[in-house]
Amino acid sequence: MELLLSLSIASFVGSMIWIVQSSMRPITQKVFSQAWHYYTALIPVFFLLGGTEIMIRMIQFIHSFLTSKSVMIPSQSIIEQIEHISLIEHTVAGNPPFMQTLVDSLLQFANIHDLFVITLATWIAGIIVFLAVNANNYWVFKRSILQNSRAANMDIKSVKVFISPNAITPMVIGFLKPVIVMPDTCLGKQETAMILSHELIHINRRDLLVKFFVLLANAIHWFNPMVYFISKQTNIYCELSCDEKVVQEMDSESRRLYGETLLSMLEYGVMRRNLMGISSLYHSKEDMKRRLGNLMSAKKTKKSIVMLSLVASIVLVGSGGIAANYASAAAGTSSKYLREGGSNVTVVSSDGTTISYDKEGNIIPVALRHEPRVFTKEEIVERIKLHIKKGIPVPEGYITQLKKQGEKDELAALFDGINQIDLFTEDGVSTFNVADLIKS
Repeated sequence: MELLLSLSIASFVGSMIWIVQSSMRPITQKVFSQAWHYYTALIPVFFLLGGTEIMIRMIQFIHSFLTSKSVMIPSQSIIEQIEHISLIEHTVAGNPPFMQTLVDSLLQFANIHDLFVITLATWIAGIIVFLAVNANNYWVFKRSILQNSRAANMDIKSVKVFISPNAITPMVIGFLKPVIVMPDTCLGKQETAMILSHELIHINRRDLLVKFFVLLANAIHWFNPMVYFISKQTNIYCELSCDEKVVQEMDSESRRLYGETLLSMLEYGVMRRNLMGISSLYHSKEDMKRRLGNLMSAKKTKKSIVMLSLVASIVLVGSGGIAANYASAAAGTSSKYLREGGSNVTVVSSDGTTISYDKEGNIIPVALRHEPRVFTKEEIVERIKLHIKKGIPVPEGYITQLKKQGEKDELAALFDGINQIDLFTEDGVSTFNVADLIKS
């Protein structure tokens, strides 16, 4: 359950960062470079691939460090373990009350374990299918492109160049040993040099490796439609930033020639292929218009803009970390980190007494932030029924409260036909004889 919850938080945070970036794009396009847009487009990918967990731990560590320096007893970090509430109903003090409602609603399922198994199996199956389809498309496409291809003498020692009659556009293929594939068309020496410069930038920047991680994020979060937009946007910015790098030192005439070369590739291409392990010069008409517009406006970035872009990047990452921490706390997952960090713990016994421990295990005087909730007889009976139906040990506190209220007949009716029952006690889970339990 914790795995799926962490997955949902990561998917949520990554999507929110992308939405913020998209809403700011009309402004950032006028100020920042395409390279900045490309690398910041990877921030949501970072959070989707485990960055959420990293940022949560980092924020928890910083908070714990600052708190230990300023306050001896971090009263904000209290876990209240209440005996008469079942094991799956423990809450972290300070968390939004709707999480308790969520837990109660989950109890209504006939078998929550089966629901979890089905969800987990569906998620894993989705990943396998997604990766299998993309891997198959890649190998089929690579084989068809390299078939009947011939080596080209381009005076490039760092990478091999092939000319293929099946290639509709210049492209880079391969992760570990990338090769450049050129279409079998008539291009001038200058146009060919420009195209090779573009493809070499992809290789030098390890863009295909970046594309692999984007695809991996897409596979893990295949259920989130926004991740597909993130993947597409990252690919677009990858090409735009390459164009920007190619024309950075060019004059207007050379930029015009480069734009005409892109257009010739658009006319020559029939369809765009966005496959794993391939970086293609060809894009849709809308993307091509955007690329041509950026070609003529690309210029050197001022130092002040570089600093501003750095600050903006830090703000994006920091905002994502804060959002991740908040989402984790709201979902109740932060209790794991509080325990690992050695935060204060308060235990409430059945007689109402409380004992609080610091991170060293010493008893300290800390009062509860909230009074324990007292359930009505009807609520206790309903909860016992749910625990029995789902095969979950019944909290001993429920039985004790019904006995105190003189409801032994109600207990006998609840356990009718049951000889033994598992109870969750202070010492753990124990098995009791129902007849002895009712009489005692």
